[in-house]
Amino acid sequence: MHAKSVPALTRGLMFRNTGNMLLEFPLSARHGIWMLFMRYPLDLIFIDRQKKITEIKKNILPLTLNPRTWKIYHPGKKAKYILELKAGEAHDFNPCIGDMLEFHK
Repeated sequence: MHAKSVPALTRGLMFRNTGNMLLEFPLSARHGIWMLFMRYPLDLIFIDRQKKITEIKKNILPLTLNPRTWKIYHPGKKAKYILELKAGEAHDFNPCIGDMLEFHK
């Protein structure tokens, strides 16, 4: 799935039981991801406007009553895209920081 509208970017994969999503923001920034109402852990791949991977965060747990899960995950550098994958799927295609991605919107 591909999210570009503000409501879709805000919602991401909330309330879904499965799936992956490419979030495309109008501007590059240090966009944050939180795991409110998520039903499964995610791998997050942060991608700059040239479609280069700048950061990878693996096995991000859904928000629970445990305060250790009350986090917003920001990349260290500005990102134009964030790829939300079911935890473990990043391992399947072995992305590396600096890799260039090709995807069609």
